[in-house]
Amino acid sequence: MPAFAAEPSATSATAPAATTTAATATAATPKAEAPKVPAGYKGKTVDGVTLFCRKSTPMGTRFPTEVCMTQAQYLESERNRQSMRNELQDRQKSYSINQ
Repeated sequence: MPAFAAEPSATSATAPAATTTAATATAATPKAEAPKVPAGYKGKTVDGVTLFCRKSTPMGTRFPTEVCMTQAQYLESERNRQSMRNELQDRQKSYSINQ
């Protein structure tokens, strides 16, 4: 019986080390990762293309609709939003300076 008691402890000592090595190798290996889904959006894959979808309720209705866009479309809309924000901030600054 003492021989059996020694075998499990040797196996359990080896198993965590092997698991750690496998986890490290997996983390170090670059994979084709899906794009990070922005806050407020849900990721969907349709025909191998990742879409960012969100629910939107158009003005004048109570029925929400789902709006989906590709990563390129999402990035373009974010650039447009940032451009509009910057433009509005510039107008606000020039308005406060002129008065």
